[in-house]
Amino acid sequence: MKQYDRSWLALLAFFAATTLASSLLFAAVLAGVTVAIAGGEVPQNAEGRQFDPIVPSQTFSGIITDARCGARHTDSQKNASDCARQCVQNGASYTIVDGDSRYVLAGDPRQFSQSAGQRVTLTGILVGNTIKVNAESLERDRAR
Repeated sequence: MKQYDRSWLALLAFFAATTLASSLLFAAVLAGVTVAIAGGEVPQNAEGRQFDPIVPSQTFSGIITDARCGARHTDSQKNASDCARQCVQNGASYTIVDGDSRYVLAGDPRQFSQSAGQRVTLTGILVGNTIKVNAESLERDRAR
């Protein structure tokens, strides 16, 4: 039977490396859990409204309509406002159209319903083809 000569120094190095590796693993898991918990919170300003400090808001102008009909409503028996509201009730989403630009609106549908078929100016964050509308930012444009 063969005996192994191991030094105390090698044994101490093994335990030190194992302790360091397990400590790093524990710290990484703890940091991940902390980010996951804190990451779900949205910062709020003094008035209690939520905002994203990294992504700047933009201002958009156009006519609020629906994704199905767009700027040209096909139902001649309804005005643009009623047609847009009916299409949204049937599953379409509210959009804002200005010339060739068309964006889906994300926010309070009741707010969009009140301004359906009208030219508005609103502030929001553009994400892809969707505008996340700030709640108090929708203003109806005066007659042009």
